[in-house]
Amino acid sequence: MQGDEARVLLGFPPNSRPNASQVKAAYKRKVWECHPDLFPVGRKTDAESKFKLISEAYTYLLSGNFHVFTFL
Repeated sequence: MQGDEARVLLGFPPNSRPNASQVKAAYKRKVWECHPDLFPVGRKTDAESKFKLISEAYTYLLSGNFHVFTFL
């Protein structure tokens, strides 16, 4: 996953640099929008795939943010 793709999935502009608390807040907001348990059986697979993408974007951005703050 690329950084711009991860940012867009969580609702940030492509070239933004969100901090850890912004990433966590955006993740919590997006998870409620596409959590698989909130959808009917027919749409559950789509929700699961989007949920996984959002989780991956969260992990990517959060690890990237910590590296930036740790090494500066």
